Amino acid sequence: MPAGARSCGRLVQIARAFTLAFLIGLCALPATAQQVVKVGGYDFPPFVDKTAGSASLTFDLIAALNAFQKKYVFEFVHTSSKRRFSHFDEKRFDLILFEALDWGWLGREIEATNVIMHGGTVYVTRMEKYKDQRYFDDLKGKTIWGILGYHYGFANFNSDYEFLKKHFNAHMITSQDGLIEAAVAGRADISVVVREYLQIYLLRHPDVQQKILVSTKFDAVNSYTILARKGNRPDVAELNKILSEMESAGILKKLWGRYNLK
Repeated sequence: MPAGARSCGRLVQIARAFTLAFLIGLCALPATAQQVVKVGGYDFPPFVDKTAGSASLTFDLIAALNAFQKKYVFEFVHTSSKRRFSHFDEKRFDLILFEALDWGWLGREIEATNVIMHGGTVYVTRMEKYKDQRYFDDLKGKTIWGILGYHYGFANFNSDYEFLKKHFNAHMITSQDGLIEAAVAGRADISVVVREYLQIYLLRHPDVQQKILVSTKFDAVNSYTILARKGNRPDVAELNKILSEMESAGILKKLWGRYNLK
């Protein structure tokens, strides 16, 4: 065989081997790359709880979303209750779970899904013989404890600390446990606690049930949604579809049940 023919034969073999390797490589890749979606969240027990050993509903819902569908990979990004707005504007995240538009989001390029859970904040005080539900009717002259950066109904959802101190003798801290413990100890006349967290706390500390009086009325009723940046994927229509399918499959009911929630 002429040398030129042998060289051409080798080139053909090399080309075939390269083509085969390239095709094998393509087959090893996923058909479509999953889009990463950044999900913001701040300390808001039981939805996000930084306490060691605690469970967080946001983390569990993210895990459930990732297991249920393969188009997106949802990843948690930590923010704070006060900085979540600026972090959203800086595009550090595009979704935030268990949130509501009227918690300071109005006017931004963001929209809400259907309501995924109802809840709210309630008043808690130390149990005393002279106290009944009427104790919560008038907040004047009482020390009120809450969480820094949260929006409360008694203050018309104004979260400014100086405003709260001046008009409501408010003391703001960073721990739901601290609110409950302050009420039990009598340091706080009234603590305003997220009901969903209080339910979990009382399961862990059943002795506290006899030491506190919990209001039957809400300070505020929360309609928790998922907020999504306008123009991004997934949009609220797609999120509503995913959540509806998860609900039909019994996934959400099982997830809420872990936290004694409905």
